[in-house]
Amino acid sequence: MTASVNNTSHETRFSEKITPYLKNLAQKSPAIREMYVLDHNREKIGADLSVDILNEKKSTPIWGTVKKYEGQLLVLLSYTCAANCRYCERQDRVGVGLDAEGHLKADHIDKIVDYIRSDSSLYEIIASGGDPLSNPKGLEHLFTRLQTVEHVKVLRIHTRFPVQNPGKVKLELMERLAKSKETVYLSLHIDHPDELQPEIIILIKKFREMGYVLLSQSVFLKGVNDDKAILKSLFSKLFELGVRPYYIYHGQEVTSTKRFVMTLEDEIEIMTQLRNELSGLAFPQHVIDIPGGSGKVVVPSNHWKTDISVVRDFLGTPIRTADWRTL
Repeated sequence: MTASVNNTSHETRFSEKITPYLKNLAQKSPAIREMYVLDHNREKIGADLSVDILNEKKSTPIWGTVKKYEGQLLVLLSYTCAANCRYCERQDRVGVGLDAEGHLKADHIDKIVDYIRSDSSLYEIIASGGDPLSNPKGLEHLFTRLQTVEHVKVLRIHTRFPVQNPGKVKLELMERLAKSKETVYLSLHIDHPDELQPEIIILIKKFREMGYVLLSQSVFLKGVNDDKAILKSLFSKLFELGVRPYYIYHGQEVTSTKRFVMTLEDEIEIMTQLRNELSGLAFPQHVIDIPGGSGKVVVPSNHWKTDISVVRDFLGTPIRTADWRTL
């Protein structure tokens, strides 16, 4: 089943949305400002709801879900975030006036759980969005219903909400969610050391006490974290806090915000230096979620002499990295 959206009323561009917390932080952090503040001179391209960069809409067995990998199901609980990252790869759904449509209600979540219950191969359910914490009732309903689905062994929450609006995190809810299954992962999207403010560090320590297995995900961003020292500081601090750096992604060429995209060669050089200097547990996998392809493919370091002009996706399809076209 292919996902559909109402194209009749939407923003003319990916909208700016920033919390008072981030607005204050942006006054002293150029990195925060670059990640969140709309630049009218560089973002003149209108919103395009038809794009499907990562083939998610083609991989939707039931509205509100994405199934691209064996054993996993992604549940998009909301098209809303506390703030809109200017480099968001889901600009076809997030920040373009579809918040009401993307906000999953209990009755539809029940249908998703029925689908999960009917497929015994699904052992890992990932709550995402938008941001799943922007739909707290829906997130709790999903996790409560999944407690009785025996073949689901692992739950994951992928969020940026705590670093965007830390004062609004519902700690009692987070504590209940952590007990939904024996293993619940909390993956925090963090791109720059300036995001690890004292209040965020306090939250991370509380999440650990609740029993979450903590991970982080980051994105390479030109002009923000395209520097070895910045990323070394970020990953080292996360490691110290008990957060395992999981992935750092090659930035996707989202039409309106191509300014953030780095070359693979520059990313590889930084990752090679980091591999030489960081503990293995502080070193994330460098991956490409191949545009138009299948799978998050690990990028090799310069420790190997490798031709990176062509990559094969999970299905064995050769894809040219210069323009992401199938050969």
